[in-house]
Amino acid sequence: MTVINWRDSYNTGVAQFDREHHKIVELIDVMFAAIRDKSGKEVVEKACNEVLSYTGYHFENEEKAMQSVNYPDLKEHIDEHNRLKAEALQFQMKINADSPEGTTEFYRFLREWLVEHIQECDKKYGPYLNGAAES
Repeated sequence: MTVINWRDSYNTGVAQFDREHHKIVELIDVMFAAIRDKSGKEVVEKACNEVLSYTGYHFENEEKAMQSVNYPDLKEHIDEHNRLKAEALQFQMKINADSPEGTTEFYRFLREWLVEHIQECDKKYGPYLNGAAES
């Protein structure tokens, strides 16, 4: 059972990043299942680490691509990535400290972040990365 249903409206138009966003959704679903099924601290921590690790990889890929086309909102986008990473690390610390609300809060944060970030920030870079934006 998936907990985040992908919608076509989430697509950025950049195949690589749409695939990476799908992977993030899959990892969030795995983490949610571990939480829901009370799989234990180690399993939840591992799932959390995988979400954070892959998201960091994805952010680096996006930033490199945006830099390569001189994307005009690159600095703001990087700032947003940094803010999200900092918030996610706070949740990870709660999870590692066995905070019962940490995992549920983290899941909600990831779900909201994913949809919001893609629709409000990532969709803007699609035309630039696909060469459709005016220079």
